[in-house]
Amino acid sequence: MKPLDDYRNGDGEEDSEGEEGAALQDELSLHDTDAPARALAALNALRKSRQHYDVLLVAGGAELAAHRAVLAAASPYLLEALAAPPPPAAAGPSPAVPAYRVDDVQPDALRELLEYAYTGRLRVPDAVAARRLYRAAWRLRLEAARAQLADRLLRRLTPADCLELRSLPDLAPHHLAQLDAYIAQNFDEVCESGALAALPLIRIEMLRESSSEGGEETPVAVADAVLTWLRDRHAADVDLDELCSRTHLLYVDARGELRDCGELPEMCGDAPELQEYRREAAERERSARRREPGAAGPRTPPALPALQLGARSARPAACAVLAVRGRGASTRALLALRGGPAAARVAWRDVPGETVARGGALGGAREPADGERRAPLAEPRCAHGAAALGGRLLVCGGYDRARVLRTAEAYDPATNTWAPLPAMRSARARFPAARLGRAVYALGGSDGHAELDSVDAYEEDERGAGAWRACARLPLARSHAAAAADEERGELYVIGGWAGGRSLRLVHRYSASAGAWEEAPPLAAGRSQCAGVAWAGALWALGGCDAWRCLASTESLRAAAGAWRAGPALPTARRSVGGAVWRGRLVSAGGSDGAASLRRTDWLAAADEAWRPGPELRRARAGLGLAVLADALFAAGGFDGKEFLSCVECLYAPDGEWTTLCAPPPPLAPPSLAVSIRYIFEMSCRNPSITETESACSDRPRPRPQPALSPHVSPTSNIT
Repeated sequence: MKPLDDYRNGDGEEDSEGEEGAALQDELSLHDTDAPARALAALNALRKSRQHYDVLLVAGGAELAAHRAVLAAASPYLLEALAAPPPPAAAGPSPAVPAYRVDDVQPDALRELLEYAYTGRLRVPDAVAARRLYRAAWRLRLEAARAQLADRLLRRLTPADCLELRSLPDLAPHHLAQLDAYIAQNFDEVCESGALAALPLIRIEMLRESSSEGGEETPVAVADAVLTWLRDRHAADVDLDELCSRTHLLYVDARGELRDCGELPEMCGDAPELQEYRREAAERERSARRREPGAAGPRTPPALPALQLGARSARPAACAVLAVRGRGASTRALLALRGGPAAARVAWRDVPGETVARGGALGGAREPADGERRAPLAEPRCAHGAAALGGRLLVCGGYDRARVLRTAEAYDPATNTWAPLPAMRSARARFPAARLGRAVYALGGSDGHAELDSVDAYEEDERGAGAWRACARLPLARSHAAAAADEERGELYVIGGWAGGRSLRLVHRYSASAGAWEEAPPLAAGRSQCAGVAWAGALWALGGCDAWRCLASTESLRAAAGAWRAGPALPTARRSVGGAVWRGRLVSAGGSDGAASLRRTDWLAAADEAWRPGPELRRARAGLGLAVLADALFAAGGFDGKEFLSCVECLYAPDGEWTTLCAPPPPLAPPSLAVSIRYIFEMSCRNPSITETESACSDRPRPRPQPALSPHVSPTSNIT
């Protein structure tokens, strides 16, 4: 036998035999580069025909067949998740092929990702589908597909969709940097696109204490204190739903300490808004105490195996300020919070009178000192009629506390003046006014003693001379009704109202051509003091009250329908509310919740299923006049809980603030404010384990103690 070394080294003869054998092996062996693709294609065809598959994925009621081995090869997460057979179903025998629920993934997205796992091809028809596929790939940990989708989405950035991309989970650092730079550079365009309105909105309002000798705290100091409060109270564990559900009203006392107004004790002379805010805070605290853990009922066992695919939480991300925009007395910031972007609005609030709370008078927001103000009404009035006619705002009737009014006046925005109009044929209040064609109709109401059925119409001739004329009387005398006009059909509707000691379901329709009234389908529920609006091809009734309660419900009636249908409920119950259509949105503003007049503005877009909060009125107003004039939304008169109002304010943009200025407030962007906001939110969301060395090496501005709200110099840094 040869030594082992001889076999290792070999000789020339054996080497020759080995080469011949290798050549023969190469000659006889097969190497089909297309075989893996054919095999996968065959497996793909088999699963689609429900043959030889070994797992079912269920999403949104759709069952998709697949092979565990292919899924495991596509994703390490699926390799681990599918390694062991799933636990048996809660009842009955185990199915031959196990089925897995796939959480929060739409069927079409799952279908496309399965196709990608078998073929390497991913069909993406548009950007919306790309975002949907990204989220599905993120849940199933298909990282290659997710990275490529993110690359392609960021090649087509626009102001309208950049915020939706910023909300995608676990974007790569370089993708986040690219997005944040784009948002900061194009923030004005982002605001104008309406994208900001789709984000959760954190609303904070400051009631400032008046400074001595008429001085005022600096905006920078107030903003620092407000956002520090947000960090201390909420940023550690952000619940955006709760945070955005209401406006946070804050107060600064003489020592510069920031407090929630709901924590202040009741004192003589408090404004109605402060009393109502304190009452709501106390009710929230009582509800929290009554809430017991584990109150939910027993869970129904799932029909499918307990193992679910796709459950995933985004990585905690550093909070940051992406952009800041100041306008007038308010500041809006775009924030990156845990869970995605959110908008924050910080504004100062006007509070009339000498309101006292814990050591000082509550002062309100001051608008810029320069700039022309909207002229006030000639006399305060509430529960009046208001409508736009011929480029002017017509206001008529109402109360002035002591009497029911007959007077009417018109506001010309070109000259910023109110001019008297001929008085109505009779005094009336608690009535709606609506424009149909070239006339404004004043419908029913009350003269202070009884409900009215009379209808007056104001028209102007070609020379601009106007007069009131009598029209066909309402079929039933009523007050507190709503009205809306269908210009296309030439019809006017009177909706609900109050008569005979009850709220009405009755709806009547007036034909201008026939000059007669007829009954229309009645409301589903009787309501008075509601708002009536014609919007999106339907009549709408918003809020109001029944005999005793304020209502949050809404109803709509389409022309082809025979009955009113329930619409999205208002965020809060309210009566004496204003309604209008502005820039394609249905708007409700002001009103009363039965305890206090409101400053709320809410709107509903055609594609929305729920109302969204808008900027709050500068003055609380119930029984106000709300109308659109020169593409701006005007609120005139009303009752704030203490006095009848003559002031007028307007809103120029959905992301702006209500103002008494005749032009939109100029944008403000104080660098120090931007730095303060950036510091607070970045520092509030840092990892608690960050070392002192890391903090010392950071180039972010460091905090300095501020014992009181006083002018100070903030570090100057660039905001990206």
